[in-house]
Amino acid sequence: MKVLHLPYNPAGQMSSQALALRKAGIEASFCSYGSNVFKYPTDIRSPIANQSTATGQKNAIRAFMTDAMERYDIFHFHGALTFSNSYQYSDLPLLADRKKIMNFWGSEVRRLSIAKRSNPYNRVKHTDEAAIVKRLKLLSKHFQHVIVPDYEIYEYVKDFFPNIHTVRYVVDHERIAPVYPDPAKPRPLVVHAPSDPYLKGTEFVLRAVENLHSKIDFDFEFIQKMPHEKALRRYAQADIIVDQLCIGVYSILSIESMLMGKPVITYIRPDLQEHYPSDLPIVSASPDTIESTLQDLLLNPERRRELGMKGREYAMKYHAPEVIAQRLIDVYNQL
Repeated sequence: MKVLHLPYNPAGQMSSQALALRKAGIEASFCSYGSNVFKYPTDIRSPIANQSTATGQKNAIRAFMTDAMERYDIFHFHGALTFSNSYQYSDLPLLADRKKIMNFWGSEVRRLSIAKRSNPYNRVKHTDEAAIVKRLKLLSKHFQHVIVPDYEIYEYVKDFFPNIHTVRYVVDHERIAPVYPDPAKPRPLVVHAPSDPYLKGTEFVLRAVENLHSKIDFDFEFIQKMPHEKALRRYAQADIIVDQLCIGVYSILSIESMLMGKPVITYIRPDLQEHYPSDLPIVSASPDTIESTLQDLLLNPERRRELGMKGREYAMKYHAPEVIAQRLIDVYNQL
């Protein structure tokens, strides 16, 4: 089994999946067409890296695709993009008889009209729902199997594809050592690191922090657009990490934070709780409850440490590379 992941690496998940598969003995490669400030791992060089014209990029992608079709058995696409790296999908007819799967991650399929039914706080990056639906209808003609990371994303694609597989986010616990909160620390540090402040509800976090500073002695750090490895070092100093307050599910930051042994605050939609393992230790808070929730954790240092220890166990149990690799292999065998 030879698998190629491309062309987009959301939150480092494309590269993390491929590296997890390698650990499991699968020949997996990955290629991200673009660059990003987070400096996630790279494998195959982008075919359009030195192409400055549309024609040059098109020709480079065509050559890359031709070579890849000779080398790989399975094509695992990410973020509603394929070889062509556009929503026109001119390449898909050429892949009609090839094993392929699409991995959706979030903003490329999230529609506010659906999100608001179960979550009054939800926000979206893309507001043109007609374009999203058109894209999904086109993809549904070429993909029998798709992957989503959780049941929130499942809601946006369930009417378009016959086989939808849930594969959780993967984070390598071997590269993240736990640094559990010290209950004796006089000034706990709260960290918030949104990839998109609007989508993550950052203004609610900042308001809660401002109000609590007049009552409780603690430090706060806002992290944004920092290389991933550097950001991880900053997270390690935290006593509490606040993830997102609007979408209703936990993300990569939550998992990395749990692996570090940090208590995590994020908003988990009540109706999605049943789809998570019963031992999920994340503290749920909405924009309406973030201040009281954060205050409670700031005033309970022993609980912070207890949640941190439970979080490490949870993340290793459900998000470890060996767990996700086996899940992916099971899915690939169904293609």
